[in-house]
Amino acid sequence: MVRVRPRRRPATLNVPEAADAVEENRARPERAAGRAERRRAAAHRGDGLVAAYAVGGYAPHLVRWAASRGLTAETVSGISFCFGALAAVWFSAGTRDGMIAGAGLLYVSFVLDCVDGGLARAAGTPGAAWPAGVLGRAKEAAVYAGLAVGAGAEPPGGPGFAGNAWAAAVAALVLLTVRQTLDVSYAASRYGRRPRQGRIRNEVARRAVRALALPAGERFALIAVTAALAGARVTFAVLLVWGSAAAAFVLAGHARGSFAHAAPAPGSADR
Repeated sequence: MVRVRPRRRPATLNVPEAADAVEENRARPERAAGRAERRRAAAHRGDGLVAAYAVGGYAPHLVRWAASRGLTAETVSGISFCFGALAAVWFSAGTRDGMIAGAGLLYVSFVLDCVDGGLARAAGTPGAAWPAGVLGRAKEAAVYAGLAVGAGAEPPGGPGFAGNAWAAAVAALVLLTVRQTLDVSYAASRYGRRPRQGRIRNEVARRAVRALALPAGERFALIAVTAALAGARVTFAVLLVWGSAAAAFVLAGHARGSFAHAAPAPGSADR
């Protein structure tokens, strides 16, 4: 008996559709990279004016340069800490030249902080923010200590904070710590995790409002400018006044956000 095998028709290949599929597969990584870049950009809409406009214009170029040299975020964090420590040493001199040199070194340190953050985001290692945060707090404490020593070297009777400079340094650091603790606590709460629709559409205005909360960029710029132009005592006076106003501003914003989320929407009451 002769077995008859059914004739199989060769599957037709739609060349245009196959080409489109190949292009689609090639385009997926590019679109994914674009989405990741947009997410990274959206994550930094909360930066102030200094980080966005005084550093943000050339920081991406420095990030690419550092990445091409094989530098990691942890390495850049350590270099930034060293520049901040050098700034504290120059601030402790109490002279005009020392204040100007310290201001320049502090600006370089903040630029490196931005590069460090860019490297961590590019590498997809959010855990690198923990050592960077520790080094950042230690660096700022060292800068405050250097300013306190420099204020003691200034002639008495000058403008600015007239009391004990060390007490002013501790008060400024405690005020900053309390403010940042409130930020972390609110971000971890159920109200802080809920996204809020921003009412300010203009980017410059939104960043200006953010600058009122005295983020790192504005804080370092304040220290650098006031120390270079007027001395350490004026720096502490402005830090305490603006820091207190910023803490009240942030606390009011958190309270407003909590009440806005907790309040029931109109018509949603139980009937």
